[in-house]
Amino acid sequence: MQIEEINDANLIAKLNEPVQNLHHELYPEKFKKFNLEAVCGYFEMIVDTENHHFHVCYIDGEAVGYIWFEEIMKKETPFSKASHYVYIQQVSVNEDKRGLGVGKELFNEVLKFAEKKSISKIGLDYWVKNTIAKSVYEQLGFELEKEITYLTL
Repeated sequence: MQIEEINDANLIAKLNEPVQNLHHELYPEKFKKFNLEAVCGYFEMIVDTENHHFHVCYIDGEAVGYIWFEEIMKKETPFSKASHYVYIQQVSVNEDKRGLGVGKELFNEVLKFAEKKSISKIGLDYWVKNTIAKSVYEQLGFELEKEITYLTL
């Protein structure tokens, strides 16, 4: 297994397909069907920004998953203290490569980044119906800190 930081919007978009399809399947009222051109266009806009990072996992030269995370610095306000943390935006592993430790290796890259930058907090969110993600994140040591609820009218 090899992990590389990349800025190839097309490859990231292709690797996004499994997670986008899952989101659409679980929440069709919120998420669009995967569209390579549209997703690639979005990633082209952010892939070279300083605070967004994309790491891809390769097995035998084949790209099999990616993690997208963002370094966030928030200024102090009258309500909250300043904070500096990493926020994981997305993780996606090709279905046929799940269970091989790809996600864990990708997550380890985030840990290395945070350690190098002296960042002590990593955040993420997942959709309630995505029970696999919940289980993986709990195994990695993530703890619930905030819940968001909605009222549909």
